[in-house]
Formats: sequence, structure tokens, C-alpha cells
Amino acid sequence: MPLFHFSGLFLFIGVPILLLIAYYIKTKNRERMQMIEKGINPDEGLNVTDYKKYSSLKNGILFLFFGLGLLVGQLLVIFVDEIDKFFAHLIMLLIFGGIGFLINFMIIQKLHRK
Repeated sequence: MPLFHFSGLFLFIGVPILLLIAYYIKTKNRERMQMIEKGINPDEGLNVTDYKKYSSLKNGILFLFFGLGLLVGQLLVIFVDEIDKFFAHLIMLLIFGGIGFLINFMIIQKLHRK
């Protein structure tokens, strides 16, 4: 595949993603600074042991769904003739990774209700 395909791919996918990440970091920082100016501690209620406990759950669910995404992507490549292998795997990784994060969120919500 020629190099210009990857540069176009980076321009249309990579640059917007990088801009969204930069915007998120900027707004998050602005929000924290406003909380500090009002005298509110932005880290109040942050418990490191709870974070570590739930990060293992998050990582386990995420890797499980990444594996499922790779499997489904490979099945798409095998059974659909006109599909690009790279994009099939990438799209399935993103979809199943997102599903994994949502399931992790629902599990943590359920645990906090108890």
C-alpha cells in the first residue's frame, strides 16, 4: 500500500482525535482551576485504594473484550471477501473496547449502590 494512503488516513482520523484529546485536557484543566479558585478541592473523595481495586477489574474486562474484538475482526476478514483486514480489526477493537468500558462502568455503578 502506498505511503500517501497512510498520510491521508492520519490527516482524517489521527488529527481530529489528537485535537479532541487536547480539547479534553484543556477543558479539564480549566474546570479544575475554577474549582481551586472557588476554594473547592477537586481531588476530594478520591480514594487511591478504590481506584487500584477497580483498575484490575477494568483491565480484565477491557482485555477480554479486546480479545473478542480481535476474534470478531478475524472472522469478518475470513467470511467477508471485500473487507480490509486492518480496518476490520481496528473497528472491532474499538467497538468491543467501548463495550468493555461500558460494562465496567455498569459493574462499578452496581457495586457503589450496595
